[in-house]
Amino acid sequence: MTSLPITRLISDPLSQPKIMHSNKKKKPTVKLTLVGAILLGIYATFVYLILVTFGEDSSLSSSPGEYSGADGGLEVATGMQIDGANLLHRDEDTAISQVFDTDKVDKISEKSDKNSNSVINNNNDNKFSNNNTPQHKPSKTKEEEELEYILTGKILNHASEVKVTKDSIPQGVMQNEEHGIRDRRTAKDIVASVLAAAEFGDRQYDDEESDGQVSSITMSQTVIEGGRTPQMPILTAYCEPVNQTTWSIKPLPRRYNTQSSSQPQSSEAESQSNLFSIQYPHLTSCKALPSQFPIDTPPVDLDPFLPWIHDVFPSSDGKYIQFIAQNRRRCFNGQRRVYNGERLPQGVVAHKNYVHLEYGKNYFMRPQAALFQHVPVKKVEVSDEHDDDSSNHEKIASTVGEEPRYRLASHEDADPDGMDTRFICRFKSFDPDATTLTIVGYSLSEFELDYDFHTYRKGYLHTATHEGYDNHMIWMSQLLFKCPIPEDWRDKVKLGDTVINDYSTLYVDIIPIRTPPRYTPPREFFQPKYRNSKMTLENLFLPDDEWGKDHILPKIDHSGRWENIPICMPSLMTHGLLPKGSDIRSHSLPDHTDNHVAFPPDETPSVIHEVIACTWASTTFKTRSNRAQVGDGKRRLKEWLEFNLLSGFNHIYVYDNSGAFTNRDSLADVIDLFPPEQVTRIDWPCKICSNRDGNEGERSSQYAAESSCRMRFGAHARWLGSFDTDEYLVPMGKFGSMSEVAADLDRRRVRVAVFPSSPAKPRFDLIDDPEKTKQPDGTFIPTVKDDETFLHTYNCNWEQFPRTKTLTHRSKQMYRADYVKLHYVHYATVTVVSQMNEKETKDAGERWTHRYKESHMLEFDEENEATMLHSKSKVATKMRSWKERCTQTVLEESHCNVGFPFPKDYKDGQSKNRSDGWAYNCFLNDKIESYWWPKLVDAIKKREEITASLQ
Repeated sequence: MTSLPITRLISDPLSQPKIMHSNKKKKPTVKLTLVGAILLGIYATFVYLILVTFGEDSSLSSSPGEYSGADGGLEVATGMQIDGANLLHRDEDTAISQVFDTDKVDKISEKSDKNSNSVINNNNDNKFSNNNTPQHKPSKTKEEEELEYILTGKILNHASEVKVTKDSIPQGVMQNEEHGIRDRRTAKDIVASVLAAAEFGDRQYDDEESDGQVSSITMSQTVIEGGRTPQMPILTAYCEPVNQTTWSIKPLPRRYNTQSSSQPQSSEAESQSNLFSIQYPHLTSCKALPSQFPIDTPPVDLDPFLPWIHDVFPSSDGKYIQFIAQNRRRCFNGQRRVYNGERLPQGVVAHKNYVHLEYGKNYFMRPQAALFQHVPVKKVEVSDEHDDDSSNHEKIASTVGEEPRYRLASHEDADPDGMDTRFICRFKSFDPDATTLTIVGYSLSEFELDYDFHTYRKGYLHTATHEGYDNHMIWMSQLLFKCPIPEDWRDKVKLGDTVINDYSTLYVDIIPIRTPPRYTPPREFFQPKYRNSKMTLENLFLPDDEWGKDHILPKIDHSGRWENIPICMPSLMTHGLLPKGSDIRSHSLPDHTDNHVAFPPDETPSVIHEVIACTWASTTFKTRSNRAQVGDGKRRLKEWLEFNLLSGFNHIYVYDNSGAFTNRDSLADVIDLFPPEQVTRIDWPCKICSNRDGNEGERSSQYAAESSCRMRFGAHARWLGSFDTDEYLVPMGKFGSMSEVAADLDRRRVRVAVFPSSPAKPRFDLIDDPEKTKQPDGTFIPTVKDDETFLHTYNCNWEQFPRTKTLTHRSKQMYRADYVKLHYVHYATVTVVSQMNEKETKDAGERWTHRYKESHMLEFDEENEATMLHSKSKVATKMRSWKERCTQTVLEESHCNVGFPFPKDYKDGQSKNRSDGWAYNCFLNDKIESYWWPKLVDAIKKREEITASLQ
């Protein structure tokens, strides 16, 4: 019988087993039971006497796996022996080497399936113990000690002792993932990898010509002329220890002076911490900044309060320096099932019977969530005996007086510019003639959007969770903020005058305000502009109780921070689309559209393009979970660029991710075939930090590239679309270009246009002979013939128009760049309207609801407006049993992964199989077949003729 819950057996008489009555005489089993009990008691007494006699005497021999005293091993949790000394007295070096390595926990868990009674449980349930038996308080397990170790911020204790040379770096240490599933770096490995990235470069590659050995490190494939000189300031990260155990103290303890040194010293009090500095001399170019910034192995791995920056650039008007950062914690959200009988370490929390694979790293990164939440501050006068200037930091001259000091405050006490902030920004100027550095201003950061308010508008209770099971809140992936540039320097930044030979003479330091994440509902601490009687839960988060009334922030030089981040030219100048010193307003297009739900008139950026496209691409890439590698990136990009320029996109920005896989090739040679006024390449080699399937994956490089393109270049375009190079946006009906489509959307006051999408099938008659790519298991790799195009070959949708079975998470969008404030691959996640409070919404003529629903979105009429053809590559694993499946007419996406289109004159009742036996399974798009494909072939031919004439 299937076991039932006890409560059901008691409460549900129908569920209880029937009792069978018998007239037979019962067998005499009482005596056997009594004898068994006596024998068991004798055995238990014998075991007890042995334990009392020998106690913890090491002379008692032990076999592997048994407890053998301080010189042997300790069997913990589920019966697995941990080699080494008594865990209660192990050296800190042993602790730090195991801090982040949860691989052993998996092994323990696997064993727990076979032996669910752990040693700890057996000790607790010992029925034969008595008052005379020595009782010991259960010690912490190894995993519990390690978790406590990292949460107290001791990872930096040994950082100065780690010595790294190029030859001594363990191969793969700097690779953040193994088979796309695990990051198995221990704490020592993490420290070593961060220091190695700083000294030798942020990326390593396997050199096939040297039997898989690590090759020399190449920082960028962008040709650099000029760049930072040795006298110029070097990008530096000052890492500060983070002790999360102090977060429960109310009010939050102050952080007093810290000692700034590349070799941390012992602090005399727990409130006093030490800084560990890491320099990044490989950042030498403004044009190559995204490819040289330390992203793959960032100092964030040592100090999680530092923002994980992917891109930095000024606004075109010179008013702000803008930051594109990502949430590093989301890289460690991979989960596994909790095994039967498994005892999780104290402090580790499961969710729906799942636990994080790297819970240590996930919990260590909790401060990343705090960076998404605003904190109010107030400027104060400071006269504190603890707050002196004793530090090893070199004094810097200032033209703006004393450094401003701030305290944590309530909204009511906060300064106007300190109401919605998270970072202190310090600006410095370098004089190349005198080789001096001078402080020229300070400001407080501003968020591009309010993440807590958006959480409320989406109907979620929390913006972040203590345990970290919040990957579904996609708006928490991209941290977007900006620092106001001092007014005296804005014109210089706008005209590019602060950049000399591709490097800046103006810098910004970013100092995070370090408070714990708020895991309470956002409504408990809304900004005043979002408060009303319905939305706000009053007096639940009290800053004076949580932080105190006199929590003064340390001086900048005593705080962990990013220092000497270069402020380069505005993006269009940096990438050669406008000459240095030009006024972008003189190039701006007139705007005849209704802009009432976008920027106010005085904040509208200058627009130089009607429609642009962004793509994140590479010469080769790995499918999710690294199951297969696809290497047709160059061929695809060349055709994709040709088609999109043909179909009406004014400019295309290619974020070249090839450097994430190789230092031997890039997409530059393909992009160079096109005029620079039409196609721009941004070297973008940072890796995705987690390539898993499902909700645990985090394609950080792609998300950051999309935000970078939207904010760098979308600010100067009316409409923007982010697509992959296997996705073709095709104008349909009366429209001959996407510019015409965009103009029509503007007339209809549409701000977000959605393209349904599902992968098309490569037509069997247009691909190479399957025998050419046949695999040992009988599968093959469908490959487009050399004289064919992807557009033509994949013109075979398994569903007729209008398609109804496409999935939302596959759809793509084209949107007004001044309307969408955060876009996440498939979704316009945050918009101008969704960030309005109730009064602002109603004043703009919009409908207010608590749970925001986009009212300016349109799904395209695929026959009369525009459609998307998704020419997704088919890998060999998708072709199992293809010969059998492709003789069956089944109109499904994956039943047969090559296409056999229905004839144009096909009528119901006719055979659904071709004369050669293959079954019809897809439908042609007539406009692609008769109009766009011939135009594409002609455009490709002309491009080849132009290229040949220039050689």
